[in-house]
Amino acid sequence: MRHPPLSPRPLLLAVLAAAALACGPVTAEEQEPDLELGKQLNRQCALCHGLHSQGILGGKYPRLAGLPEYYQIKALTEYRDGIRNHAAMTVVGGLRTMSDHDLRSLAAYLADIDLDEVFPLDVPTPEGADVENGEDLYQGDCKTCHGRKGEGKASKESPQLAGQYDGYLLRQIETFKAKKREHGGDPEDDTFDDYTDQEILDIVGYVTTLDDKE
Repeated sequence: MRHPPLSPRPLLLAVLAAAALACGPVTAEEQEPDLELGKQLNRQCALCHGLHSQGILGGKYPRLAGLPEYYQIKALTEYRDGIRNHAAMTVVGGLRTMSDHDLRSLAAYLADIDLDEVFPLDVPTPEGADVENGEDLYQGDCKTCHGRKGEGKASKESPQLAGQYDGYLLRQIETFKAKKREHGGDPEDDTFDDYTDQEILDIVGYVTTLDDKE
């Protein structure tokens, strides 16, 4: 008795399944970020960083919306793995139990938020800052890593500074100076040691102008 020929579709599916098994399981790096999952995970983050991740005026909690995905992944991973410590991030935000794919999905979602559309933001410039002097200092010492317009650089794994609150930036600089956090991943970095308090204020003041609308 002759059997009817096999349909090509089941045969193709079988070949694809066999190929997938041969290649092994898909890793977190190979999985596409899930923006809907990232949105769900962000509900806990929004308790501190705001509904649109716009941050809190005064800089207690920084803006996350629109920051480059590469930096979001780096920062989130460091918090989850204990390299950076903040109970609000690891416990309240739930980072401690997130998988690599969770972190990538959350980072992708945050990076995809366009505040100009959902929550227009114009960061105020701190009083007493000499913006012109700050520009000279920034363009001389900071742009190599953070970009001419404060956009950050993937090659340096440096964050975007434009659009960030002055209070947050000043607080981070203090942690760098006190060696509580490494600047540029270098424990010996002394970038801010030779700056006066006024010069640091000037630099931060200039950075707050980089998100100004033309």
